[in-house]
Amino acid sequence: MVDNISKQERFDARALAAVESNDIDLLQNLLKERLAEDPNAFLPYANLGGPLGRALELSRYDMADEPFKRGAEWSYGTMADVLAGTREENAWNTQAIDIALAHGWNIDEHYEHVGSALVQTVSESDSGPHHPSGDTACLKMAAYLLSKGADVDEGVQTGNNPLELACSQGDKHMAALLLAHNATIEKAPKALLYAARNGDIEIMQMLLDHGANVNAHPYGTYNTLPQQRESESWGSALHTAVGKGHTEAIRYLLE
Repeated sequence: MVDNISKQERFDARALAAVESNDIDLLQNLLKERLAEDPNAFLPYANLGGPLGRALELSRYDMADEPFKRGAEWSYGTMADVLAGTREENAWNTQAIDIALAHGWNIDEHYEHVGSALVQTVSESDSGPHHPSGDTACLKMAAYLLSKGADVDEGVQTGNNPLELACSQGDKHMAALLLAHNATIEKAPKALLYAARNGDIEIMQMLLDHGANVNAHPYGTYNTLPQQRESESWGSALHTAVGKGHTEAIRYLLE
């Protein structure tokens, strides 16, 4: 067992080094050698996530193809690597999505606590003050995922769908992108509540323009405890804005 573990660890280190040095011949030889040592070395989950993720982060798609051909599977760590390598010089790394789809990847597959690739991309989008035009990398990747058929309303794994996540983060650019791709207000019942919690009038206006009900009570059908009903997030958007003391948002909602 110790010997098997050490062989796998040794392979992992050498495979990563091959990817980083852009030596595809070495990577191919390492893969062949490892399988000769143990025909089951890459089962059941291939144990190839490290070199796959690094190759995609570095946009070395021919090298990423090698682990994929030997059963490497996409994980939430893979998507994190892809996003880490998403930049204008490599056309926003969208080819990473193409190669995964070519190998049978389900674009809407859920990954543990992070949800689908689209949900993860929205979650990682940075809408802070140093990104006044939005997080371009995440916006480009989200747009590409949507163009390839990602479900704009998916969100059962995390409890929030993409539009709700964008609104909770105050990311007006991502919210606008999702709405432009027909995000369904009915499937994002907490979106307006989150915008009100942040006092974000611009996002609230976007949602209302797309049919959000200003008086909706997203949690109205749930069984609740008294202390839950007393919380500042309980009730309609107006209740939430009042609870957070957002005077301008309160005035806007009352108009």
